[in-house]
Amino acid sequence: MITRNILSAIAVFVLLICVEAQAQDTNPNGTTIKPLWELVIGGIGAYSPDYPAADQNSLHGLALPYVIYRGKIFRLGEDGIAKGVFIDNDYTEFNVSLAASFNTKSNDNNARQGMPDLDYLGEIGPQLKIKLGEFFSGKTELQLPVRAVYSSDFGRVDHRGYLFNPRFYYKRQNIFYSSINMDSSIGSTFATKKLQEYFYGVEPRFATATRPAYEADGGYLGSKITLGLFYDITKRLQAYVGGQIGYYGGAANEDSPLFRKKVDSSVLVGFTWSIFQSATRVTTSE
Repeated sequence: MITRNILSAIAVFVLLICVEAQAQDTNPNGTTIKPLWELVIGGIGAYSPDYPAADQNSLHGLALPYVIYRGKIFRLGEDGIAKGVFIDNDYTEFNVSLAASFNTKSNDNNARQGMPDLDYLGEIGPQLKIKLGEFFSGKTELQLPVRAVYSSDFGRVDHRGYLFNPRFYYKRQNIFYSSINMDSSIGSTFATKKLQEYFYGVEPRFATATRPAYEADGGYLGSKITLGLFYDITKRLQAYVGGQIGYYGGAANEDSPLFRKKVDSSVLVGFTWSIFQSATRVTTSE
Protein backbone atom coordinates (compact mmCIF):
# COMPACT_ATOMS: atom_id res chain seq x y z
CA MET A 1 0.00 0.00 0.00
CA ILE A 2 1.37 3.41 -0.98
CA THR A 3 1.76 5.89 1.89
CA ARG A 4 2.48 9.58 2.21
CA ASN A 5 5.98 8.75 3.43
CA ILE A 6 6.82 7.20 0.07
CA LEU A 7 5.81 10.33 -1.81
CA SER A 8 7.64 12.50 0.69
CA ALA A 9 10.72 10.43 -0.06
CA ILE A 10 10.30 11.13 -3.76
CA ALA A 11 9.98 14.83 -3.04
CA VAL A 12 13.20 14.76 -1.02
CA PHE A 13 15.14 13.40 -4.00
CA VAL A 14 14.09 16.43 -6.00
CA LEU A 15 14.63 18.98 -3.25
CA LEU A 16 18.12 17.68 -2.60
CA ILE A 17 19.02 19.08 -6.04
CA CYS A 18 21.85 16.73 -6.76
CA VAL A 19 22.98 16.36 -3.14
CA GLU A 20 24.77 13.03 -3.45
CA ALA A 21 27.32 10.83 -1.75
CA GLN A 22 30.79 12.04 -2.65
CA ALA A 23 32.74 8.79 -2.67
CA GLN A 24 34.82 9.48 -5.75
CA ASP A 25 38.27 9.95 -7.25
CA THR A 26 38.95 12.56 -9.90
CA ASN A 27 40.76 11.75 -13.14
CA PRO A 28 42.96 14.28 -14.95
CA ASN A 29 40.34 14.57 -17.75
CA GLY A 30 37.74 15.85 -15.27
CA THR A 31 35.70 12.67 -15.00
CA THR A 32 35.20 10.96 -11.67
CA ILE A 33 35.21 7.36 -10.51
CA LYS A 34 32.27 6.47 -8.26
CA PRO A 35 30.64 3.31 -6.89
CA LEU A 36 28.12 1.63 -9.19
CA TRP A 37 25.62 1.80 -6.35
CA GLU A 38 25.40 3.30 -2.88
CA LEU A 39 22.98 3.17 0.03
CA VAL A 40 22.67 6.71 1.35
CA ILE A 41 20.89 8.46 4.18
CA GLY A 42 19.79 11.93 3.12
CA GLY A 43 18.21 14.71 5.16
CA ILE A 44 16.79 18.05 4.12
CA GLY A 45 15.11 21.12 5.53
CA ALA A 46 13.31 23.48 3.18
CA TYR A 47 11.61 26.82 3.64
CA SER A 48 9.80 27.37 0.36
CA PRO A 49 6.72 29.11 -1.18
CA ASP A 50 3.41 27.26 -0.98
CA TYR A 51 3.08 27.55 -4.78
CA PRO A 52 4.59 29.77 -7.51
CA ALA A 53 4.03 33.47 -6.73
CA ALA A 54 2.57 32.72 -3.29
CA ASP A 55 3.17 35.25 -0.52
CA GLN A 56 3.61 32.59 2.19
CA ASN A 57 6.33 30.01 2.74
CA SER A 58 6.17 26.72 4.65
CA LEU A 59 8.73 24.54 6.38
CA HIS A 60 9.35 20.96 5.26
CA GLY A 61 11.84 18.52 6.71
CA LEU A 62 12.66 14.86 6.25
CA ALA A 63 15.47 12.33 6.57
CA LEU A 64 15.42 8.89 4.94
CA PRO A 65 17.53 6.24 3.20
CA TYR A 66 17.67 5.93 -0.58
CA VAL A 67 19.73 4.23 -3.27
CA ILE A 68 22.04 5.74 -5.89
CA TYR A 69 22.62 3.60 -8.98
CA ARG A 70 24.88 4.71 -11.85
CA GLY A 71 24.12 2.40 -14.76
CA LYS A 72 24.84 3.11 -18.41
CA ILE A 73 21.15 3.48 -19.23
CA PHE A 74 19.19 3.53 -15.99
CA ARG A 75 20.32 5.87 -13.22
CA LEU A 76 18.75 6.44 -9.84
CA GLY A 77 19.15 9.05 -7.12
CA GLU A 78 21.25 11.69 -8.92
CA ASP A 79 20.23 14.61 -11.13
CA GLY A 80 16.57 14.11 -10.21
CA ILE A 81 14.90 10.96 -8.95
CA ALA A 82 15.43 8.48 -11.76
CA LYS A 83 16.17 8.58 -15.43
CA GLY A 84 16.66 6.37 -18.41
CA VAL A 85 19.55 7.61 -20.53
CA PHE A 86 19.23 6.83 -24.26
CA ILE A 87 21.87 9.15 -25.75
CA ASP A 88 24.95 10.35 -23.86
CA ASN A 89 28.01 11.68 -25.66
CA ASP A 90 30.35 14.67 -25.56
CA TYR A 91 27.70 17.01 -26.99
CA THR A 92 24.23 15.83 -25.99
CA GLU A 93 22.28 13.65 -23.60
CA PHE A 94 18.69 12.49 -24.04
CA ASN A 95 16.85 10.90 -21.17
CA VAL A 96 13.49 10.34 -19.56
CA SER A 97 13.41 11.69 -16.02
CA LEU A 98 11.12 12.24 -13.05
CA ALA A 99 10.63 15.05 -10.55
CA ALA A 100 8.30 15.79 -7.63
CA SER A 101 7.41 18.45 -5.06
CA PHE A 102 5.70 18.87 -1.70
CA ASN A 103 2.01 19.59 -1.13
CA THR A 104 0.28 22.65 0.36
CA LYS A 105 -2.56 22.70 2.88
CA SER A 106 -4.95 25.45 1.77
CA ASN A 107 -6.12 26.16 5.32
CA ASP A 108 -2.53 27.15 6.15
CA ASN A 109 -2.42 29.65 3.29
CA ASN A 110 -4.43 32.89 3.56
CA ALA A 111 -4.98 33.26 -0.19
CA ARG A 112 -6.37 29.72 -0.53
CA GLN A 113 -8.53 29.52 2.60
CA GLY A 114 -11.57 27.33 1.88
CA MET A 115 -10.16 25.99 -1.40
CA PRO A 116 -8.96 22.44 -2.11
CA ASP A 117 -5.44 21.55 -1.02
CA LEU A 118 -2.61 21.48 -3.54
CA ASP A 119 -1.51 17.85 -3.56
CA TYR A 120 1.92 16.37 -4.04
CA LEU A 121 3.07 16.85 -7.65
CA GLY A 122 4.97 14.36 -9.79
CA GLU A 123 6.47 14.98 -13.21
CA ILE A 124 7.68 12.66 -15.96
CA GLY A 125 8.92 13.31 -19.48
CA PRO A 126 11.81 13.53 -21.93
CA GLN A 127 14.78 15.85 -21.45
CA LEU A 128 17.43 16.94 -23.94
CA LYS A 129 20.72 18.26 -22.58
CA ILE A 130 23.06 20.21 -24.84
CA LYS A 131 26.58 20.24 -23.40
CA LEU A 132 28.04 23.68 -24.00
CA GLY A 133 31.52 22.91 -22.73
CA GLU A 134 33.79 24.20 -19.99
CA PHE A 135 33.49 27.81 -18.85
CA PHE A 136 35.36 29.28 -15.88
CA SER A 137 36.56 25.76 -15.01
CA GLY A 138 32.99 24.45 -14.79
CA LYS A 139 30.54 22.39 -16.82
CA THR A 140 27.73 24.24 -18.62
CA GLU A 141 24.60 22.72 -20.15
CA LEU A 142 21.37 23.85 -21.78
CA GLN A 143 18.66 21.57 -20.34
CA LEU A 144 15.33 21.23 -22.16
CA PRO A 145 12.85 19.08 -20.19
CA VAL A 146 9.21 18.61 -21.23
CA ARG A 147 7.12 16.85 -18.59
CA ALA A 148 3.59 15.73 -17.85
CA VAL A 149 2.46 16.75 -14.37
CA TYR A 150 0.29 14.69 -12.02
CA SER A 151 -1.11 15.39 -8.56
CA SER A 152 -1.96 12.88 -5.86
CA ASP A 153 -3.21 12.72 -2.29
CA PHE A 154 -2.82 8.92 -2.48
CA GLY A 155 -6.55 8.56 -2.73
CA ARG A 156 -6.44 9.39 -6.45
CA VAL A 157 -4.11 10.58 -9.19
CA ASP A 158 -5.02 13.44 -11.54
CA HIS A 159 -3.33 14.69 -14.68
CA ARG A 160 -2.56 18.40 -14.35
CA GLY A 161 -1.17 19.29 -17.75
CA TYR A 162 2.34 19.82 -19.11
CA LEU A 163 5.31 22.10 -18.60
CA PHE A 164 8.44 23.12 -20.50
CA ASN A 165 11.38 24.28 -18.38
CA PRO A 166 14.40 25.40 -20.46
CA ARG A 167 17.34 26.38 -18.28
CA PHE A 168 21.08 26.94 -18.30
CA TYR A 169 22.92 24.81 -15.75
CA TYR A 170 26.45 25.38 -14.44
CA LYS A 171 28.46 23.09 -12.15
CA ARG A 172 31.97 23.62 -10.80
CA GLN A 173 33.99 21.41 -8.50
CA ASN A 174 36.56 22.46 -5.89
CA ILE A 175 35.88 26.18 -6.00
CA PHE A 176 38.53 28.31 -4.31
CA TYR A 177 40.73 25.16 -4.34
CA SER A 178 38.65 23.70 -1.53
CA SER A 179 36.31 20.75 -0.95
CA ILE A 180 33.34 22.93 -1.91
CA ASN A 181 31.42 22.19 -5.11
CA MET A 182 28.84 24.50 -6.63
CA ASP A 183 25.94 24.23 -9.02
CA SER A 184 23.61 26.93 -10.30
CA SER A 185 20.92 27.39 -12.89
CA ILE A 186 18.73 30.02 -14.49
CA GLY A 187 15.62 29.22 -16.49
CA SER A 188 11.94 29.77 -17.18
CA THR A 189 8.84 27.62 -17.01
CA PHE A 190 5.97 27.55 -19.49
CA ALA A 191 2.85 25.59 -18.57
CA THR A 192 -0.40 24.54 -20.22
CA LYS A 193 -3.73 26.01 -19.17
CA LYS A 194 -4.59 22.95 -17.09
CA LEU A 195 -1.53 23.27 -14.85
CA GLN A 196 -1.89 27.04 -14.55
CA GLU A 197 -5.53 26.52 -13.56
CA TYR A 198 -4.39 24.21 -10.77
CA PHE A 199 -2.28 26.99 -9.24
CA TYR A 200 -4.24 30.13 -10.09
CA GLY A 201 -7.83 29.24 -11.05
CA VAL A 202 -10.71 30.13 -8.71
CA GLU A 203 -13.99 28.35 -9.39
CA PRO A 204 -17.15 30.44 -8.74
CA ARG A 205 -18.05 28.27 -5.74
CA PHE A 206 -14.76 29.29 -4.05
CA ALA A 207 -15.08 33.00 -4.87
CA THR A 208 -15.26 35.51 -2.02
CA ALA A 209 -15.42 39.28 -1.71
CA THR A 210 -11.63 39.42 -1.80
CA ARG A 211 -11.09 36.44 -4.11
CA PRO A 212 -13.13 36.77 -7.31
CA ALA A 213 -13.65 33.85 -9.68
CA TYR A 214 -10.79 33.48 -12.14
CA GLU A 215 -10.06 31.26 -15.14
CA ALA A 216 -6.34 30.78 -15.76
CA ASP A 217 -4.51 30.91 -19.09
CA GLY A 218 -1.66 28.79 -20.36
CA GLY A 219 1.73 30.32 -21.09
CA TYR A 220 4.65 31.78 -19.18
CA LEU A 221 4.62 30.76 -15.50
CA GLY A 222 7.84 32.30 -14.17
CA SER A 223 11.63 32.15 -13.96
CA LYS A 224 14.04 30.91 -11.32
CA ILE A 225 17.68 31.28 -10.33
CA THR A 226 19.19 28.59 -8.10
CA LEU A 227 22.53 28.26 -6.33
CA GLY A 228 23.79 25.33 -4.27
CA LEU A 229 27.03 24.72 -2.37
CA PHE A 230 28.20 21.22 -1.39
CA TYR A 231 30.90 20.61 1.20
CA ASP A 232 32.66 17.27 1.59
CA ILE A 233 33.02 16.81 5.34
CA THR A 234 34.50 13.34 4.69
CA LYS A 235 34.59 11.08 1.64
CA ARG A 236 31.20 9.72 2.67
CA LEU A 237 29.54 12.66 4.40
CA GLN A 238 28.46 15.80 2.57
CA ALA A 239 26.60 18.94 3.66
CA TYR A 240 24.53 21.16 1.39
CA VAL A 241 23.11 24.68 1.53
CA GLY A 242 21.21 26.29 -1.30
CA GLY A 243 18.82 29.00 -2.29
CA GLN A 244 16.36 29.81 -5.04
CA ILE A 245 14.79 33.06 -6.22
CA GLY A 246 11.66 33.02 -8.36
CA TYR A 247 10.50 35.96 -10.50
CA TYR A 248 6.94 35.98 -11.92
CA GLY A 249 6.57 39.44 -13.42
CA GLY A 250 4.81 39.22 -16.78
CA ALA A 251 3.40 35.76 -16.03
CA ALA A 252 0.27 34.66 -17.88
CA ASN A 253 -1.85 34.75 -14.71
CA GLU A 254 -0.55 37.83 -12.97
CA ASP A 255 -4.18 39.01 -12.62
CA SER A 256 -5.26 35.96 -10.59
CA PRO A 257 -6.29 36.71 -6.98
CA LEU A 258 -4.00 33.80 -6.02
CA PHE A 259 -1.01 35.51 -7.67
CA ARG A 260 0.32 37.37 -4.65
CA LYS A 261 3.99 38.13 -5.16
CA LYS A 262 6.27 38.76 -8.14
CA VAL A 263 9.40 37.63 -6.30
CA ASP A 264 9.73 34.72 -3.89
CA SER A 265 12.60 32.74 -2.42
CA SER A 266 13.47 29.35 -0.95
CA VAL A 267 16.23 28.17 1.37
CA LEU A 268 17.44 24.57 1.56
CA VAL A 269 19.89 22.80 3.86
CA GLY A 270 20.74 19.13 3.77
CA PHE A 271 23.23 16.33 4.15
CA THR A 272 24.02 12.92 2.65
CA TRP A 273 25.85 10.04 4.31
CA SER A 274 26.96 7.10 2.19
CA ILE A 275 26.54 4.01 4.38
CA PHE A 276 27.26 1.18 1.94
CA GLN A 277 29.02 1.20 -1.44
CA SER A 278 29.58 -1.36 -4.14
CA ALA A 279 33.11 -2.59 -4.86
CA THR A 280 32.42 -2.03 -8.57
CA ARG A 281 33.40 1.45 -9.74
CA VAL A 282 32.22 3.36 -12.82
CA THR A 283 33.48 6.47 -14.61
CA THR A 284 31.05 9.35 -14.75
CA SER A 285 31.07 13.01 -15.72
CA GLU A 286 28.31 13.90 -13.18
